[in-house]
Amino acid sequence: LAFNVAAGSALGLLSLFGFGVAVVHQHSYIAPRCAARPKQVVYNPQGGRAPLLGWIPWVLSLNYDTLLKGVPGTGTRQGGQAGSLLKCNLDAIVLLRFHALGLKISGLATV
Repeated sequence: LAFNVAAGSALGLLSLFGFGVAVVHQHSYIAPRCAARPKQVVYNPQGGRAPLLGWIPWVLSLNYDTLLKGVPGTGTRQGGQAGSLLKCNLDAIVLLRFHALGLKISGLATV
């Protein structure tokens, strides 16, 4: 059990670190939805954080209302300040809430 937890945690951290490296090096295939966005929007360290791992707390700070209406600064024109914003549909938000509930239940069940 300890090996599974350690290996899963290491693989998860490696994946997050790899995504951070792709952000730092401005890899062109980082996400399909970012193809129409200006580069300064996609690779801007949000909130003045370092791009390697600083995107994680910024993403976790977004609430459901912001995701549904559109994330400010992610537009398609004028450096991200105008145009259609990057947003989630209602199905994705319901899925996120379902996973959050599942995480709470599994945490409660393991205690």
